[in-house]
Amino acid sequence: MNYSPILNAGVETPKLVKNFLLGFLTGLMILIRGAAGYLGSGLADVRADAPIPVWASHLMYSSIHAAVRCSATKENNPLPASDETLITGGKLYLNDCVGCHGEPGKPPSDFGASFYPPAPQFPSVGTAYEEGQVFWIAKHGVRRTGMSAQEFSYADKDLWAVTAFIRRLPKLPPEVLSRIQQHSGSTAEESPK
Repeated sequence: MNYSPILNAGVETPKLVKNFLLGFLTGLMILIRGAAGYLGSGLADVRADAPIPVWASHLMYSSIHAAVRCSATKENNPLPASDETLITGGKLYLNDCVGCHGEPGKPPSDFGASFYPPAPQFPSVGTAYEEGQVFWIAKHGVRRTGMSAQEFSYADKDLWAVTAFIRRLPKLPPEVLSRIQQHSGSTAEESPK
């Protein structure tokens, strides 16, 4: 008997599909059981004082970026794109964000580097996120990163001002930074001891 896969394709296709699906599901189950066994056995390194493996870092950052892109608002900043908005956001940043994310013109934050993963140092590296995404992160936070939700601490307009400042940080106009730092210095001098 002469066998031709083309002539017998109609007869063999259901069996091939069934075998493929069976093999795929078996492989998937082995992978899931292997991962569960690895994690359940305590072999996963959970130390915060060890460097993050490259594969884990890539997986973590990729999933965070994808979740933020999916969840964040697409709206534009409702505040005017002005120096006053940047100054307002800069004052809030210097009062509340600088400890983890670094201060403009200063070395990176040692405290921010102690987080797992390390807090992004906006003055030196900026951010790849769009304004709506930065706003979403500031408002809702990101689990297991040290970035807590700020929605109960700040009004949306304040979060939008900080967002504008963070997005412009690496290329901030010098006069704006000077005005923010003047205010920061005068506040420290005037505060009661």
